[in-house]
Amino acid sequence: MSDRLHEVIAEIGVFHNELVKSGKIKDASLVFDYIESYDLDVQEHYLNLLMQYYFQANDLKNLKEVLLNGGKFDMLFNDIKEAFLNIKTNEENVIEFMEESVVFLKDTAIAADLNDMYKYYMNNEDLQVSLEGTVELIKRNRYVCAYCFKNREKEEAKFFLNEDLLESLKRDLPYLLK
Repeated sequence: MSDRLHEVIAEIGVFHNELVKSGKIKDASLVFDYIESYDLDVQEHYLNLLMQYYFQANDLKNLKEVLLNGGKFDMLFNDIKEAFLNIKTNEENVIEFMEESVVFLKDTAIAADLNDMYKYYMNNEDLQVSLEGTVELIKRNRYVCAYCFKNREKEEAKFFLNEDLLESLKRDLPYLLK
């Protein structure tokens, strides 16, 4: 696959743009039909990229469809931020659906993402009730807590700091707070 990776990526880039342009990307079953004629390695690689695409777009219906078809991706905190910025209603969102992955995500490059999420929350008063449960879930991530503890002077750090989790980290994982 490594010899062919650049070819796979190029193929995916071309048909992904076509799927977006045609609107077929909005329906995972149409996407599956579309990629059916491509080589298996292209399909598998795209399925994982598609999972990330739907996660970032906060498209829970299609994300579930891709999960059922074997999709997976290595989540980064930036993916969580993108999904957070796409929460527009009080309905269950991809972050809540992937709760365990979000809570246990190990990522330390989160400063800019937390700041963007904080600004989105503060600038969208009409969505704050809808975002509250997701904010509480993000606060349960130990790396978010450690970052917030180390950066207590920042507004977003004060906002996302989970005092109960902080006490637990001080007791059980103090090395995270150094």
